[in-house]
Parts: sequence; structure tokens; C-alpha cells
Amino acid sequence: MGVHDGRVAIVTGAAQGIGLAVAAQLLEEGARVLLADVQGEKVAAAASRLDPSGRSAKAHAFDASASDAAKTMVAAAEAAFGGVDVLANVAGGSGVQRVERIDEMPDEVWDRIMANNLRSTFVCSRAAVPLLRKRGGHIINFATGSIRGFTGKTTSSAPLAYVAAKAGIIGFTNQLSADLRPANIAVTVIQPGFVLTEPGARINDLFNKLSKEEQAAMLGRRTPRTPKNLGLAVAFVASRPVDEVTAMSIRLVGPIDDMNLRVVRDPDGQLASTGYLEAN
Repeated sequence: MGVHDGRVAIVTGAAQGIGLAVAAQLLEEGARVLLADVQGEKVAAAASRLDPSGRSAKAHAFDASASDAAKTMVAAAEAAFGGVDVLANVAGGSGVQRVERIDEMPDEVWDRIMANNLRSTFVCSRAAVPLLRKRGGHIINFATGSIRGFTGKTTSSAPLAYVAAKAGIIGFTNQLSADLRPANIAVTVIQPGFVLTEPGARINDLFNKLSKEEQAAMLGRRTPRTPKNLGLAVAFVASRPVDEVTAMSIRLVGPIDDMNLRVVRDPDGQLASTGYLEAN
């Protein structure tokens, strides 16, 4: 029996990287998963690789920042699997246009990053809540561990807009968790840290373009994570009782390599309701 047997999850940004790893872990633990991504062909191929039978994994192409598309995505999960228990809002990112100074920031870059991160988290959550209210569950959002701002070189293409959007997601999570706690719905945000995904991915390319000194400085400031680490973290948080994790902004500590994990509340955290996952 899997931890998530009988449960239904939606994972956005699931064509590759963290989103794909989250979907794979939830499937491994027994959930049925709708993999959603703007990259239609890529997410279809991903779902087919994870579940050639198509019984437990379905692909859905959509724009995560579009309200109508979010509603259609949730309706597709209900039609395929009968409901929703977990929504993992992984879709986001900082785009491909590198902008490091506020006086060089075009409106369209700022708006796009806000849409891909903060707006997508809002519209997908709003679409999923009516189904989540029926049986409780989890909304798991993604922010950044660099909420106080990046220093030095980073793999974020536009760090100012990206950090602002992710800070908004933390505030959104705190308020939505208060709103939905009576409905037995946990709303949590994970700060994944520095994650290098598959070869050829944008973050890998940006990292590889840095000098050896800049790469060493980045690695010295943070512990690199793999997408698998994040898949384990999301599956673990989604398995916990609502009151144990709701409203928490969770950092990853130590070797997150298996399911021998625990949630620890951090009384000295700089954000409301902070905590971390650590290996026992």
C-alpha cells in the first residue's frame, strides 16, 4: 500500500525538472496524477513515460496563469480521477531574459514573471479549492530560499521580479491557510533552495555560463538539491495532517534522500510559521 493510495494530485510545471519529479514521487506512492504544463507535447511524453497505461497519470496542456485554463485543468482532473486531494503549484520561474538592474527592467518582463509565479499560484488554487473543500487536502506552493534577496551571481534571470513574486506567494500562502483551515485544507509553501535539474535545462545552462569562481561561490552559499529531493519533500508534506503543516514556509535541511523525514517548527524563523524538513 502506498502512502497516497486513492488520492488525486495535480502538479503544474510537470513537463520537466522539479514538477516532473514531484509527479513521479506521488505516482510511486500510489496517487493518481494530472501532469499539467504549458509544454503540451513534452508533458504528454512525460506522463506516458511515467505511466504507459495511462490509468494513473494524465497529461494536460494549459497556461498556468490563465483563469479559464486553470478551471479547465481542474475539471480534467475531476473527469479523469473523480476529485482532487493535492495541488502542487510548481509552475513558475524567472524566464530567459536576463535583467539585473531595476532601471533596465521592462514592464513586460516584470508582468510575465508575476503572472508565471504569483498569478498562476492564485488562479490554480482558486480553481482547485471547490473540489478540495469536498474532502480536505493540501495546496503546496513554491517560493525561494533567497527571500531576503540574492547576493552575487545567481541562476535567476531577473532576480528582482522573481524574489518579489515569490515573496507574494509566501504572503498568499499565509492568508489562504488561515482562510481554508476550517475546511481541513492545508496550504504550505516550500523553499527548494538551489536545484540543478536535467542537462539542457535553463538553470543548468545559466549555471554553466558562470565562471568557476562564481559557481564555487554559489555552491558555498547553499546546499544543491535534486528534483528527486523536492519530490520526496512534497509527497511527505502532502501526507501530513493539516494542522501539522498548514501555514508553514518549509526549508529543506540535511540529506533529503528518503522518506525518513520530520517537520520541525523554527521558532527563530524570520517569516511567520517557518519550519524545515530534516532527515531523522
